Amino acid sequence: MDLYQVSGLPVVDETGVLVGMLTEHDVIRALLPEGRLEAVERREGDTEALVTRLHRNQELRVGDYMTAPAISVTETTDLLDAAALMLSRRLKRLPVTGEGGQVVGVLSRIDVCQAILEGNL
Repeated sequence: MDLYQVSGLPVVDETGVLVGMLTEHDVIRALLPEGRLEAVERREGDTEALVTRLHRNQELRVGDYMTAPAISVTETTDLLDAAALMLSRRLKRLPVTGEGGQVVGVLSRIDVCQAILEGNL
């Protein structure tokens, strides 16, 4: 996610079928189960305790923290319908699936904005 500067990724099973989404929110929830650092660690700058917690969390599995099932659209979904779904569900991205439920792409908010600006919506 950091390498490609994306805020969420589709999660697929061994056959490529969409089973969930892993978002920044999911990662933060996994790394910081209480949603925040302990006040003492933050206040005293106890980086050793934080590093220990992060190392312990390296054993976490994506499937335990992903959002499932993923909300998705198909390749044939009308762009206006996809945009409306994104707005109503407050989604930043939508996985796009092809035949058999395999992920063929991801539609993002910027994709919708580009379509509007280019007159394609």
